[in-house]
Amino acid sequence: MLELLTVRFSFLCRTTRTNAEGNSALVLRVTWNRERRDIFTGLYCHKDQWNPKAGRLHRLNKQTNVFNDNLDAIQRSAHEAFNQLKYSGFAFTIDELVSKIKGEDEKPELLMDYLEQEKENLRKRRGVDITPATYDKYRRSATHVQQFLFTEYKIKNYPLARIDGLFLERYFQYLKGTKKISHNVAVKYLTFFKTVLMPAIRGGTVKSDPFRQVKFRKKPVPKDFLTNEEISFLKAVALTPELDRIRNIFLFACYTGLAYCDIKQLSRLHIIRDDDENYHIRKCRQKTGQESIIPLLPVAITILQKYSITGDFRDFRWRVSSNQKMNQRLKLIGEKAGIAKPLHMHLARHTFATTVTLSNGIPIETVSRMLGHASLTQTQHYAKIIATKIKADMSRIKALFS
Repeated sequence: MLELLTVRFSFLCRTTRTNAEGNSALVLRVTWNRERRDIFTGLYCHKDQWNPKAGRLHRLNKQTNVFNDNLDAIQRSAHEAFNQLKYSGFAFTIDELVSKIKGEDEKPELLMDYLEQEKENLRKRRGVDITPATYDKYRRSATHVQQFLFTEYKIKNYPLARIDGLFLERYFQYLKGTKKISHNVAVKYLTFFKTVLMPAIRGGTVKSDPFRQVKFRKKPVPKDFLTNEEISFLKAVALTPELDRIRNIFLFACYTGLAYCDIKQLSRLHIIRDDDENYHIRKCRQKTGQESIIPLLPVAITILQKYSITGDFRDFRWRVSSNQKMNQRLKLIGEKAGIAKPLHMHLARHTFATTVTLSNGIPIETVSRMLGHASLTQTQHYAKIIATKIKADMSRIKALFS
């Protein structure tokens, strides 16, 4: 039993190989629990200088004495690492001991080092259990933090332990003031920052949760949508073939509620025909992974038919431009159609939830499933919009019944 509690550290000179100067590498041999591992020290010496019995260089001059002092320091650090593990109260392996000696188990103490480590972890998960979009959000968030440190503190890094409510408040104001980011998007960046920092908070690197000191809440923003009249204006306006393609993709989104990224991915594989000869889209949302089940309205089928290369509308082939280009062209289309609201792809999703479904009596639970929401809470704000619309509509006939 005593043997299991005792560790042995010794230095060896690997004379089987030499570097360009003819020197051999020195390794620290770790022997514990009937196993052994060798750790390269980064030091070299000539074999004639090495005293194998002492495990040190022959004391020939001041230079070799300094060299031996470095070996003593390495050995002391190794013993300290072993004692920390031995008295931790937890079982450990020799490989864990080696990792601790090499410093591989040490967690970063500086913010940007921590964020860089997390970025690498997320990069490995990209396309596995997180989307490329989530990874890009993290990358942008880390860039904002780096620029914030340089702008506000004139430094390139910051101790994790010193992150507090004041730091978060200054970062929030920096995003809104210097970067001109809207309030709600700034709140999203802080929420993302909190998610990334939570392992450091739980692990004690950040001593207390700084997010308990401050609260960042989103401001309610009305979700705009197109009315039936505005949809009619959009359909009626004469456009070039290029703009007509973009209008049709936007209208298809209005009648299906699909987000831009899901429309870009849409293919025949996602369109299912049931026993009653009805068609529906069955697809997991790229953003959340939640499945959407959307019955295809005849008007949506007609749009796909325009781009079919066969008689089957499911063989549609259309080119979906980048989201940025789509939104640029949609604003132009909206102006041509005489629609005051700025058109963008996500407006189509709001239109589906309000004008196409909820306004026509479709239950909110059904709308939530079609939109691929994880919970009804995400769909509730559309119901509030409908309540506002009903109030406005009723006010028009108020005078008739006064």
